[in-house]
Amino acid sequence: MTLVIKKRGRPTKVEAAARQTTKTVQRSDTDILKDLQERFGILSTLTKGAINKNIRAITVTGAPGVGKTYTVEQILESAKAQKSITFEVIKGAISAVNLYKAAYRNRKAGSVIVLDDADSIFNDEDALNILKVLCDSSEVRRVSWLKESQALISEDVPQSFEFHGAMIFISNLDFQRFVDEGRNKYSQHFEALMSRSMYLDLRLHSRNELGVWIEHVANAGQIFRREGLSEEQGKAVLSFLRTNRETLRELSLRTLLKTSQLVKTNSNWERMAHILLTK
Repeated sequence: MTLVIKKRGRPTKVEAAARQTTKTVQRSDTDILKDLQERFGILSTLTKGAINKNIRAITVTGAPGVGKTYTVEQILESAKAQKSITFEVIKGAISAVNLYKAAYRNRKAGSVIVLDDADSIFNDEDALNILKVLCDSSEVRRVSWLKESQALISEDVPQSFEFHGAMIFISNLDFQRFVDEGRNKYSQHFEALMSRSMYLDLRLHSRNELGVWIEHVANAGQIFRREGLSEEQGKAVLSFLRTNRETLRELSLRTLLKTSQLVKTNSNWERMAHILLTK
């Protein structure tokens, strides 16, 4: 084995050139928006695929408050209105046995489970193992609970069954980054879910990407009109968010709505927004 000893000090010209070529290329706002629109379009297509029994499992990651869950729920609600599916949205923490029960309730083909903002599941080995089975791409997905459980007995839930429904797991975490770094204790679990399901990273991780998307949603969705703001007031809100993009505690559609509420509440809304919304 040959040991390579790196000298300390300034990098050579070759090293500096190599580092320069590996730097992330700064994308224009137009390119960012085009990419995000395509990715949200794919999210819609995958959700419809789950409804049509063509997609077994989807894992979606991206920043909080950008419309991930809203997009999925709107499509599912529309399908349910046509009586073509049943679905259940579970938000927040869930125990292993309750995930097992939810899977049993939605075990039939044409049923969809949406697990949203439930990242605490990675701290529960039993729940995580069940999730992996539900997200598996195998034709037969048999889920088992072979521990004693009064909760299952009382509700007449069997200790084993085949799951024919679809699973949509929505997370705010950047799975790919954790997997690439490989230092986090959860990285192997993230990699397992990415392998088993259709993994879609919405690429909403930087403040610049978030800002571009929020402005687009605000204008395309006519949010300011729905909030009762004038066009000028809407522009003022977007200007505030753009100017304070790096110092806001959170940059999301929720921040947009909070700022809009302040505009309607007080003429000195901008000062209030600085105090309430920035670090």
